[in-house]
Amino acid sequence: MDRVTLKMDAKAAMRQAAISPYGFTVIFIAIVVILEVVETFFNINEVILDTIFGYRDLWQLLSFIRTSAAFYVIYFVVSTLIDFGYQSFSLKVSKRDDTMSYWDMFSSVRYIWKAVLLTIVMFVLELLWSLLLIIPGIIASYRYSQAVLILVENPEKGIFQCIHESSEMMKGHKWEYFVLELSFLLWYLMAIFTCGLGAIYVIPYSNVTFANFYNAIKPDTNMAPDRNLE
Repeated sequence: MDRVTLKMDAKAAMRQAAISPYGFTVIFIAIVVILEVVETFFNINEVILDTIFGYRDLWQLLSFIRTSAAFYVIYFVVSTLIDFGYQSFSLKVSKRDDTMSYWDMFSSVRYIWKAVLLTIVMFVLELLWSLLLIIPGIIASYRYSQAVLILVENPEKGIFQCIHESSEMMKGHKWEYFVLELSFLLWYLMAIFTCGLGAIYVIPYSNVTFANFYNAIKPDTNMAPDRNLE
């Protein structure tokens, strides 16, 4: 697979997109920053309470735990929502789909529980493989790397089918995926050295390229939907 072709096509698709990938990315980053700021507030609040009160008041401690737990659940769900939404938008850009819109950011709301479960299951599987050795964990992350895009494109599928199909699709393509990721290393460093401003270009560029990779390796015919966890 020619990664240069994938990246050149991604640039062309971004230029032809009906919705600016850069404007979409700015909105995405803004939501992420807001979530991070709120999370930082909770961390500071914990330190202040711990320092001043030492949690001598049990009810105060329980109240803080409830509030923090509720926030982190909301944080995880919203993060998953916009991450899947961004993948949906990237896939539409790569396919020159004119139906793209800014509302794609929240398109996964109709299958959000599946997106959340898929994210959790993938994390657990990768963690279990990592308990053996680091390398098996890394290989597992590549094995399951296409599951999100599979669910984004086929919300009717079960989460285990998405994981299974990703494993099948990535057979013989893990090294190509690794090299493709590596080819963005300097771009990621550029984004860091520009205080994040470069991310407005790098995030859509890399995501559309990986969407092209997905389109290149996916089978022409989809397997029958798995009804598990539906």
